[in-house]
Amino acid sequence: MPDRTLLYISMMGESSLYHVDDYKQICPSGLEKDWIISWHGALAKKYGFDMVSADIIRGDILPSPDQISAAILGGTIHLILEDRLWLKQCLKWLQEYRKLQRPLLGICGGHQMIAVNFFNGNKLIERSNGLLAGTYKIHLSEAGKDSALFQGLTEQPQFNFANGYHIIPATEADMNILATTEDSPAVAVDYGGHWYGCQFHPETRKETWKCFFKRDSAIDLSKYKSDHGGVQILDNFFKLSQSFA
Repeated sequence: MPDRTLLYISMMGESSLYHVDDYKQICPSGLEKDWIISWHGALAKKYGFDMVSADIIRGDILPSPDQISAAILGGTIHLILEDRLWLKQCLKWLQEYRKLQRPLLGICGGHQMIAVNFFNGNKLIERSNGLLAGTYKIHLSEAGKDSALFQGLTEQPQFNFANGYHIIPATEADMNILATTEDSPAVAVDYGGHWYGCQFHPETRKETWKCFFKRDSAIDLSKYKSDHGGVQILDNFFKLSQSFA
C-alpha cells in the first residue's frame, strides 16, 4: 500500500435500505465507495494522497490503521446506535486508529459515531423539527472561523443536509464546536487529535439526493442546490492532513 493513503469508509446501508440500482445514473456500480473515488480522488491526489475506499457493510476488509495516513468516515442510513456487527467492527478500527493521532473526518452518521463513542455524555436524539433535507446555511463559531477546516468559506456557508437525528453535546464533553444551525447545536466539531466531524455532507452533489430520495416523493428536491461549500471542506481537510501524514 502507498505511503500516503487516504481511506474513505463507506457504510451507507444494507441492501434492504440502500438500493444500488437507484444510483447507477451517477456510477455504473451504484456503490458509494466507487463514486466517491471518481468524484474526489483527483483532489486527494493534488495533496499527495492515494484515495482508496472500503464498503464495510458489503464485506470489504479495512486496512490496518497504521497503513492509513488520513481517513473519512461516511454517513449511513442506519442509526449508529443499532446492534450491527459492521458497526462494532468499524468502532474497533476507529479505536485503534485514534491512538495514531492521524486525521479523520466524520460525515453525518460518521460524525455521530465519533461523538457518542469517544466522548462521555453526548446524546444522539431525533430532531424535534423532523428530517432536515436540503442545502442550508450554518453558523460558524469563533473557533469555526479560525479553523483550518473552514478556510476560504464565508461565516455562513451552506451545505447539503439529510438527517433526522443530531448530536446534543454534553457540557463535560471536551470537544470544540465549530458550527451550529438554528436547531442543531453541533453540526461541525473539532474532536481534537486531528479528528473532525460534520453533520452535513460535503462529499455529495445535487444529483446524489435525486438518487437517495428516489423512492420518497414527499421530499422536495428543489431544496438541494448545486452551489455549496462541500468541495472546499474536502480540499481543506486534505490540505490539513498533509501535515500529519
